[in-house]
Amino acid sequence: MDRRPIIETRNLSKTYRGNVRAVRDVSLSVYAGELFGLFGPNGAGKSTIVRMLSTLLSPSGGTAVVNGYDVMQQEIQVRASIGLVTADERSFYGRLTCAQNLHFYAAMQNVPRRQIAGRTQAVLELFGLTHKAHARVQSLSTGQMQRLNMARALIHDPPLLFLDEPTKSMDVQTSDFVKALIKEELVGRQGKTVLFISHELYEMDNFCDRVVILAEGQVQAVGTPAELGALLPRRAVYRVVVEGDAALIERQWLATPGIEGVTAVSQGAATTAFDVTLADESVWLAVMQGVVEGNGRIETYRRVDDASLRRIVEHFSGG
Repeated sequence: MDRRPIIETRNLSKTYRGNVRAVRDVSLSVYAGELFGLFGPNGAGKSTIVRMLSTLLSPSGGTAVVNGYDVMQQEIQVRASIGLVTADERSFYGRLTCAQNLHFYAAMQNVPRRQIAGRTQAVLELFGLTHKAHARVQSLSTGQMQRLNMARALIHDPPLLFLDEPTKSMDVQTSDFVKALIKEELVGRQGKTVLFISHELYEMDNFCDRVVILAEGQVQAVGTPAELGALLPRRAVYRVVVEGDAALIERQWLATPGIEGVTAVSQGAATTAFDVTLADESVWLAVMQGVVEGNGRIETYRRVDDASLRRIVEHFSGG
């Protein structure tokens, strides 16, 4: 990955009438060729940031540079550098065909006339819409419309894509297809930079190179999922299934320093399942020792908390 920032913001802010601060002093660097996730609950400021980076909304303060261009001073160059996809897109001309719509938007993006047909064919093929080239847009399903929206964002072959909840209206199969195309083709093979915006955690985990977590318009944390996970407290919860005297084993655990809690989850004829909360993973040896001292045996165990984005967000946002 090129370590050159292709998006850089410094104290970027947006305040609406009534002193409503939608974005507060956001400073970020997104690198060329990166799949960067912008995550936060509804109202966190994600779409406002994208609108400012796209020159659709003027910042109230701070600076933003996109592909080397200032969003306040060089709007035309910024717009030529990006492809923007938003959920619930309604700007296509329904009575025109998919190809006719793409030809129109290619001309609007100053694609040379001799290249328009080739670019249209390429993006339709990329998103599995070749068979819909001569179909009227008004005949498309919601998922097909969103794929056409992504095709339009790529018609002028920009180095940057801003994808604001691009899979919102897609079924699971289509969503997986599009996400694989983004990661493997657009970022992996073509080297594009993608800013991927979502309020759904499953969209980000094991997908983005780095993620920024936003809450109330402010950056809470930024890093790879692994880096964010490493910042979490080392507390761990294990589901332990034991054979033997469950009450005695539980007493042994509760008397052990570093074991913060023990909860019986289920009980069978010969086994009992417990959730055991540890102050630190290093206490795990004491868990096993407690079972031995209680004249029992561990049948199975597994960690039931993890360093997924959900736990990371809950930690950094206080939720």
